[in-house]
This record gives sequence, structure tokens and C-alpha cells, in this order.
Amino acid sequence: MTVSSGKGGVGKTSFVVNLATALSKRGLKVCILDADFGMANVDIMFGCMSKYSIIDVLEGNKSIDEIILKSIEGIEIIPGGSGLSKIYTIDEDKKIELLSQFDKLNNYDILIIDTGAGASENVLNFIEIADEVIVITNSEPTALTDAYSLIKIIYLNNLNSNINVVINRAKNIKEAEETFNKISYTVKTFIGKNIKFLGFIVEELRIGQAIKKQVPYILEYPNTEFSLCINRIVAKLLGTEDNNKNKYTSFKDYFTKLFKVVGR
Repeated sequence: MTVSSGKGGVGKTSFVVNLATALSKRGLKVCILDADFGMANVDIMFGCMSKYSIIDVLEGNKSIDEIILKSIEGIEIIPGGSGLSKIYTIDEDKKIELLSQFDKLNNYDILIIDTGAGASENVLNFIEIADEVIVITNSEPTALTDAYSLIKIIYLNNLNSNINVVINRAKNIKEAEETFNKISYTVKTFIGKNIKFLGFIVEELRIGQAIKKQVPYILEYPNTEFSLCINRIVAKLLGTEDNNKNKYTSFKDYFTKLFKVVGR
């Protein structure tokens, strides 16, 4: 699943970290690919800052196994960041070599892609090939406008029809539903498409404390409304009818499709 946002600062990476943790606590083997070219920081939020990244694999200095970080709750992280931009320029031999590396990774149940904010080509490529797309936004007018712009680009270019929206930093469910209804109405009126309300996350002042401690919030404060919201979203994701109808059977399969999209 690819997690994106129209603008930065809406809590996208924090959502990814807590979502992955909640999925892992349910017994699933989860991997996060940090695909934020500008501000890759998934590893920092887990307290396991990386020394290497995907660029070291591309340059032949490390194998994919050597760059993967193992965090708490068994979650594994592939540090990508700016190194992932190199996939746009590598030759066929390098692609084959990289695919052989990804072929080693076949023991995950879920791959979460944390992209940068906005609608850059990099972000749209990861959105296009995802089974599930999750767009994070909040009630701020700028966040809603940018989220709508991203969704509009996705639909007008026929990149993906499986778009879920999560409303972050909501005061309560009423505000969350009102916020979602605004963006849903706009999408339906001007694009003629439907988006899905995946859930909401309440505003929580202690989220900053968890980030400073470099511990996922739902581990630090499991019995809070914030953590309940995350777990509700996980239950909804795992309970969807199409949950088992994935496009890919392996990492190699996934990245083979990515290379095809990038090479168009």
C-alpha cells in the first residue's frame, strides 16, 4: 500500500509508523519502503537511523539484506530516500541486478510505501502500482485543497481507482466526517469519482513526545483514543473484500512493474 499526502506536515510518516506497528502486532510481517526522496525519516521515528540506503545496493556496495533495518515489533525498513531517484537512470543490467536483490525478499505480508508529499512523478509512480492508496489529510483548507489536487491527478490520469482517505488530527468523529464529506463531495462533483473513508485519527498532543522518544505512539500509549483510531483503520484494511486480491506475489514482481512504469 502507498501512503501519500497532498502537502507536507499532515502527519503522513507518523501514520505509516503507527499503522505498520499495529499491523505487526496482529502477527503480520511488515516492511516499510521509505520512498520520501526529500525527507526520509521512517528510520529515525523507529530509533534506528540507517547508515546505508538503496543507493548502496544500486552501486553494488551492499546487498539488500545488509541495508534493511530491523525495528521493534519485527517491522523491517528499506531506507530509500534520495537513493530511489537513481532507478530513473539505471541501465538494464543494473535493473536486472536490483531485481535479483529484491527477489530475496519474499517473506513479507505487507509492503508499505511512504512517499513524499505532493504530486511529483516519483509519488505518482508509486501510487500507480499500489494495491491500496491511502491519502492523509486534515481539516485545514490548504491540506484539503492539496489532497483534492493529488486525488484529481490520480483519477484524471487513470493511475489508481482504489483511493482511501484518512483524516488526521480531528477533534472528534463529527469533525472527521464533515472534513471527509467536503473532499468527497468535491471529488464526486468535479471528477465524477468516489473515494473511500478509511477512518480518522484524533488530535493527540502527546504524539510529539512519542516522536522525541523515537517510539511508535501506539506502543507508548496503547490505551488511548489515538491508538484506538489506528487499530480501527487496521481492522478496516484487513477486513476489505479485496484484501486478498493483490496484484503482486513478490517484491520482484512489484519492482518489475515499477521499472515498466518508470521506463515509459
